[in-house]
Amino acid sequence: MRICVRGYASIANLGPGYDIAALAISNPYDDVLVELMPSGEDKVSFIGTYAKYVPSNFRETTIYPVVERFREITGKSFSVNVTIRKEIKPASGLGSSGADAAAMAYALNKLLNTGLDPQALVKIASLGETVSAGSPHMDNVAASLLGGLVIINPVSGDVVKVRIPEDYWFVIVITGSKVSTGEMRKVVPRNIDIELHKNNAAYASMLIYALLSKDISTLKKALMGDAIVEPARAKFYNHYDSVKNALMKAGAVGVALSGAGPSLFGVFTNEPSRGFLNEVLREHGVKDYLIVISKPSNRGLMK
Repeated sequence: MRICVRGYASIANLGPGYDIAALAISNPYDDVLVELMPSGEDKVSFIGTYAKYVPSNFRETTIYPVVERFREITGKSFSVNVTIRKEIKPASGLGSSGADAAAMAYALNKLLNTGLDPQALVKIASLGETVSAGSPHMDNVAASLLGGLVIINPVSGDVVKVRIPEDYWFVIVITGSKVSTGEMRKVVPRNIDIELHKNNAAYASMLIYALLSKDISTLKKALMGDAIVEPARAKFYNHYDSVKNALMKAGAVGVALSGAGPSLFGVFTNEPSRGFLNEVLREHGVKDYLIVISKPSNRGLMK
């Protein structure tokens, strides 16, 4: 038995929504072919643009914990043969590892006929993030599985999907590097002033309202209103100010780190010119970058 599924990239945090908000985007995406076998050795092979950036050892991939969890749930002994067309750049801040873990959870739920609901699959897929981030987290996998804007309570595990207009344009500038998502999580303050908490809670709520209502002035304030996480992470990226200023000059409503970085994204109300984006990025001294132009996707693996 086999199935091929598509794991969409996602943008987590969206400014003030650290660990509680993420958005699925229409591209890039990974295609994951899963073949279920009654016995044998688990195998994974990667093809595509970014195949060389991921480990070929099955146990070092984000899909391994997902497969193990399904073995525990079903009590069955089985093996998988997986081929992944890797088109989401790993360690770019676009949920590359989460997309594959989500795709694997969805595929095994279908192949094994386990009938798990979306919330259970989000929790299982989040186990895959322990490989890349050091601990389970649900934001990227929830967006890939459910599509749209997802709001997560990482304490209780509750997840809500919000359908948002798909006519925004997201420009992601992939440049620079980070040590790892796990290391970038360590720089986040563990104790914060109550005033900072109130600021981020308010802007996270306003962000959802603004995306739904297309209130552009509120969207700008909310998207760029994080007073806790992004300031702590931005200082590790030399390109942060240059890319942010370039995207704002190009007409972005607002700009923020994509996930833990190193990529930044800007939200536009009209499709920007790739040529103009290149021009302003070069004007601001940005080199060795990749531009991705995408849109929100309300379609996830669970549709």
